[in-house]
Amino acid sequence: MSPATERYLDLARLGRNSGWRYALGAGTIAFFWLGLGQLPAIALYVAGVPADPLVAFVLINFSIFMMLAGLAVAVKLVHRRPLLSLVTPATRVDWPRMRRGALAWMLLAAAIVALEQGLFPDRYYLSFNPDRFFISLLLVLALTPLQGATEELVFRGYAMQGIGLLTRRPVVIAVASSALFTAPHLLNPEVARYGILIMAANYFAIGMLLATVTLRDGRLELAIGVHAVNNVFLALVANYEGSVLMTESVFTARELDPVYSLATMVAGTLVFHAWMFRRATHEKN
Repeated sequence: MSPATERYLDLARLGRNSGWRYALGAGTIAFFWLGLGQLPAIALYVAGVPADPLVAFVLINFSIFMMLAGLAVAVKLVHRRPLLSLVTPATRVDWPRMRRGALAWMLLAAAIVALEQGLFPDRYYLSFNPDRFFISLLLVLALTPLQGATEELVFRGYAMQGIGLLTRRPVVIAVASSALFTAPHLLNPEVARYGILIMAANYFAIGMLLATVTLRDGRLELAIGVHAVNNVFLALVANYEGSVLMTESVFTARELDPVYSLATMVAGTLVFHAWMFRRATHEKN
């Protein structure tokens, strides 16, 4: 295990880490996310408000923000440690690092979609609707980066550092945190349409990308940048029919190709690691 990885995982030791505290912390996050976070959706349903994709998008993000509130309560009050310890051992967040990760993944995502369109010319169609797109644009840019950051703080910050108290084997830590990340995503509508095994493999692959980047870098900023821009790109540029992100995108695929998605996620992970960490090694030298 590298010194950077050790320093990142050891941030959990800044707080109080009895087993009951992690049980209470996880319960607090789940209560805020799956309990309080669902109240607006339940209220609209009871009131008989007609379903609307953009309203559903806001409701999904509200539940994620409640997850963030639950995480803050768990970290600050249950574990008695600073929230920054979920991100970095440094004294402040490295915003340029986050932007580098976001830019690199955005370029890779664009290349993946362009290749897909070249291989399958009839898959995407122009779905740009100016009457709804710009409302969607504002909502996505306002909400989605924080949504991605929240999931990183929970699954690659809180969960992965907690697992690091039980084992110091990076592979085990990455696999366990990715499995935790995969589980709630199996409730997404794509799973019912395309099958649990292939979609679980897709979610697990994304989790492994973000986990390995975090462990290798010894901090969370790169993973936050990747996750945020991945969801923004999907929501605004190249979405697919039946996506859990019900937004107005410029292009829409008639269906998700989960095999292509999985293959390009693995390839993108390798390219991203080579790109980011070769540059880091060069700068260090």
